[in-house]
Amino acid sequence: MLIHNTVNTYFCSCTYVLTVDDFSWLVDCGDVEPILSLIKGKNLIGVLLTHAHFDHIYGLNELLKLFPNTLVYTNESGKEALLDERKNMSLYHETPFVFECPDNIMVVNDGDVIVLSDELKAKVIATPGHHPSCLSYIVNDAFFTGDSYIPGTKVVTNLPKGNKKEAEESLDKILQLAKESTVYPGHHIENNNKNTIYV
Repeated sequence: MLIHNTVNTYFCSCTYVLTVDDFSWLVDCGDVEPILSLIKGKNLIGVLLTHAHFDHIYGLNELLKLFPNTLVYTNESGKEALLDERKNMSLYHETPFVFECPDNIMVVNDGDVIVLSDELKAKVIATPGHHPSCLSYIVNDAFFTGDSYIPGTKVVTNLPKGNKKEAEESLDKILQLAKESTVYPGHHIENNNKNTIYV
């Protein structure tokens, strides 16, 4: 599996492109143009959403026009936010966003396993606190933590539906699971440590 990172226009959020044989998967979806250059014609199977805030989802409608069979994985809270410009906070940006392909949403929960390929799976880890839709994903030794854990940065809990206690519990869970993983957080940061790789 190859992992490429593109840093998006809004708030330096990250989209990760996972390439497996002739297939590609995304973790979150911001600017679409750099994604297309990284996919390079491979079949895009699905998007694993770390949460449904605007800066992690705003490219989905454009993406699904190009890849209409692509599935979008999130939890029930994420599904609600994808379909509501207030809940995903896009109403407060220049371009309000409502996901146009609700039939492509796949609801997953803590402990679920998503099959990425014959030999590759993603384990779903519920990590609420920043938002109830927050999910992290373990794929081999890669750990995609979204905004639930950005090394060196305090988890933001003062947005609507944020919960400080849940964020602390999720952080404890992530730090335990991350001991043998490479962490890929939801935003680009300049500093680095031994458990973090930016590509």
